[in-house]
Amino acid sequence: MKISLKWLQDYVDVNEFFSKPEVLGEALTRAGLEVEEITNLAKDFNHVVIGHILEKDKHPNADKLSLCRVSTGDVVHQIVCGAQNHKAGDRVIVALPGAVLPGNFAIKKSAVRGVDSAGMLCSLKELGLAKESDGIEILPADAPIGKPYAEYGGYDDITFELKVTPNRADCLSHFGLAREVACLLGKDLKAPAAEPKVSSQSSKSAIALDVKAFDLCPRYTGRFIKGVKVGPSPAWLKNRIESVGLNSINNIVDVTNYVMMELGQPLHAFDASFIAGKKIVVDRATAGEAFITLDGTEIKLTGEELTIRDANHPVCLAGVVGGKNSGVSDATVDLFLESAYFVPASARKTSRAHGITTDSAYRFSRGVDPDGALRGLNRATALILEVAGGEAYGDHHDFYPNPVKKSPVTISVQTVSDRLGYEALEDKFVDFMKRLGCEIAKSGSSYSVLPPTFRFDLEQDMDLVEEYARLNGYEHIPETLPVFIKPPSNHDKGFMLNRSTSELVRAEGYQQAVNFAFVGSKAEKAFLGASAALKSAGFAISEKEIRIMNPLNEEMDVMRSSLSFGLFRNLNTNFHYGNMQGRLFEIGSTFFVKEDGSYGESSHMGFALWGKSDNLWNKSLDYPIVFELKATVEALMKSLNISSYTWVTPPKTEVPAFMHQGQYAQLMVEGKKVGFIGTLHPVLLDENKIRVPAAIGEFDLDQLYKGQPRPYRISSISKFPVVERDFAFQMDKSLKVGDVLKDIRKAAAGLLVNVEVFDLYEGDKMEAGKKSVAIRLWLQDKNATLQENQINEVSTKVLESLKKNFDLSVR
Repeated sequence: MKISLKWLQDYVDVNEFFSKPEVLGEALTRAGLEVEEITNLAKDFNHVVIGHILEKDKHPNADKLSLCRVSTGDVVHQIVCGAQNHKAGDRVIVALPGAVLPGNFAIKKSAVRGVDSAGMLCSLKELGLAKESDGIEILPADAPIGKPYAEYGGYDDITFELKVTPNRADCLSHFGLAREVACLLGKDLKAPAAEPKVSSQSSKSAIALDVKAFDLCPRYTGRFIKGVKVGPSPAWLKNRIESVGLNSINNIVDVTNYVMMELGQPLHAFDASFIAGKKIVVDRATAGEAFITLDGTEIKLTGEELTIRDANHPVCLAGVVGGKNSGVSDATVDLFLESAYFVPASARKTSRAHGITTDSAYRFSRGVDPDGALRGLNRATALILEVAGGEAYGDHHDFYPNPVKKSPVTISVQTVSDRLGYEALEDKFVDFMKRLGCEIAKSGSSYSVLPPTFRFDLEQDMDLVEEYARLNGYEHIPETLPVFIKPPSNHDKGFMLNRSTSELVRAEGYQQAVNFAFVGSKAEKAFLGASAALKSAGFAISEKEIRIMNPLNEEMDVMRSSLSFGLFRNLNTNFHYGNMQGRLFEIGSTFFVKEDGSYGESSHMGFALWGKSDNLWNKSLDYPIVFELKATVEALMKSLNISSYTWVTPPKTEVPAFMHQGQYAQLMVEGKKVGFIGTLHPVLLDENKIRVPAAIGEFDLDQLYKGQPRPYRISSISKFPVVERDFAFQMDKSLKVGDVLKDIRKAAAGLLVNVEVFDLYEGDKMEAGKKSVAIRLWLQDKNATLQENQINEVSTKVLESLKKNFDLSVR
C-alpha cells in the first residue's frame, strides 16, 4: 500500500521527516509495518521552477522558433522555444540547466541555431504529467515567480510503499497509519472532519432499504444526495489520489476513493436514477443470474455471493465491485451513497471465486471497522457537497441491529514483564493501551483492556504483550540463554527414519521435491484413473475425495490421494523448461476417506525419473529407465535391512492408467504389497510432448517402516578363504533370473556367502527364445578351509535343484 507523507501530515505531525523519511521508515519497520520503498517525488522536478516571460521575440535564424527572456526571480534567462501558445507576461514552467525530465532528457546550456539557450519552457507532457499537450503550460497570473514547481503543483511529496500484514487491516489507510505513528512517536492525533450539512428531506423516503442477508452484512448505511454535478476533480483531490497510485475518474468516484484511502472505509456511489423500484436490497445472489461489472465484464453468479440489489437485479457485488448498470457517469444527477461493513469471509470468497481484485475487496477481505461505516458516509457526503454541490438528505439509513462488541482482555503488568524478560513499566503500559484506542480500567493488580473495534487482532493477553513489545521496541528484549534442566527429548522416530531415507536417496543422485498437499480433483482423477489399480498396489485410497471447504482455486480443491500426480507435474514442468534429465523424490502425506466417513492419512514416498545421462561410458547401454528406479528401491530395502521382498507382475487390469502395462511391477514386502514402479505410459508422454523415457514409483512408508529399526546380525570376519564357482545356464527368456537366484540361495544355504549374475548373452548363436546367464557363487566355511568335496557337494545340490525346478543344466 502506498502512503503520502503530505497526506499523513493532515492527521499527525510528521513535518520533521520530510528531510529524513528514512528515519520514519525505520520506525515503522521496527513496529511491524515493513517499508519496502521510499520515493521522493520532488526529485523528479529538481531545477524546475515557475518563470515569468518578460519578452518574446523571433529567433534570428529560424522562423518557427521564438527567443524569450524569462525571469525566475533574481535571474533572467534567455531561452529558445518552439511552441507558439505563449506571450510576454505569461507565467510558465521553466526547466533550468541541471534538470532531468522523463525519458532521461537532461537540460543543459546549449546553442540553438546559433543562439544560446539556458533552459526549456515545459508542457505537462514533457514533465510526465499528461499524455498530450497543445503547447507549453500557461500558469495562472498569480503563480509565484521562482517558486519550485514541485511545491506549487503539489508534487513535493514523499511516498512510502508499505507491506501491511493481514492482521493489521487497520493500517490500510492514512488515518489508520497516522494512529499508529501517533502511538509510536507519542504525538497528538487529529481526526478529519465528518459532519456534513444535511437537509430536512429523508433519505429513507427517497431510497428504501431491506437488508435480508444480515449475517453477511451486519451494518449498512446509506444517504441520498440530490442535484450533484459530475465533472473533473479539483486539483487538490486529483493530486491526492494520484499521489498514491489511483487514477482520477470524476469528482464523485474520486471522493469515494479518497475516503477509502483516508479512513480505510470503502464506499460505493450509485446513480439513483438506475435503482429500480427506488429500493436497495442486500441479499445473496440468485444462482445462474448474470452480472456485468463496471469494466464491462459479464460473470455468472453462483448464489453464494452477497449482492446489493434493486427491485429487479443486482447492482453491486457487495464489497468487491460495482455494476455497470448503476455506475456514476457524466449524466448522473442524483446519488445513493453506500458505506457498509461486510463480513470479511463473504468479500474474500466472492473476490476469489470470480478472480476480481479491487482496493475495496482487498480491505473488506481483511476487515474494516464496523464502527467506521457511518463516519465514512458522513466524510464522503461532506466532500461530495464541496466538490460536486447538491443537497444531502437527512434521515440516513443505518442498519445495525447487532453492534459488534469486543470482549475485554484481563492482564497484569507482571504478565508483560514475565513474558518479555524485562520489567514493563505500568505508566507506559497504560499510555500504550490508551494510544492504541483501548478502554482500560484497573482492578487490583490487573487491568481490564477493551480493544477498539478496528483492532481485530487484539483478543487475548498475549496480543497485548506483543503490542507492548512492539511499541516499546523489540531491541529492549534481552538476549538470555535458557536454563537447561532436562535433557532434550528424543527425535520422533518417523522423522529420523524419513531423514535417513532421504539421505540415502539423495546419495543415489535424486533431488527432493516438496509439493502442495492439495491438488485439482479433475486433473488428478484424469491422471490416476480408477482407484482399484492403486488399491491393488497396497495403498489406502478412496473413491470419495476430501474436498477443501475454501479452496484457493479449482486447481487446489481437494487433498491429494497420491504423490504420483504431483511428481508427474514436476517432471513435465522441468522437461519443458529444458531439463532433459532429472531424478526427483518426495516424502509426504496422502489422504483418504475411511469406511466410517472419517479422514485418514498415509505417509508415502514417490519417485520420478526422466532422461538418461549423456555419460560417454554408458551410451552403449540400452535398458528401460525403470530398472534404474528398481536399483534405487532395492538399495533402500537393503538400508532398512529388509531381505524378504520380491517384485510381482500383476494382471493388466491392476496396472494404473498412467503406467506402461509391459513395464510395471508391484513390490511385496513380507507378503504384503507396499507400492509400485513402472515406466510412464507412451501415450501420456506423447500427449505431454515429453521426448525422453520416464518412470514413476510410489511406496507406502508406513508399511515399509513397520518393525524398524530392524536389528542387523553382526558376525566376525572369517579368516578362511572364499571360493568362487561360475556356472552358465541356458534358459527361456521368459524365466525370471531372480527366481533362479532364490533357488540357488536355498540349495546352497550354509556355505553360500553371495550369488550374482555377471554376464548375459542373447546373441544370434543362441536358440530363438533362449538366453545364456552366467552366475557366480561365493562359498566359504567360517570355521575351516573349504575342502574340494564340500565344494562339489554344494555345486551338485545347486545343479540338481535347478534341474528339478527349472529344467536347467550347465552349458
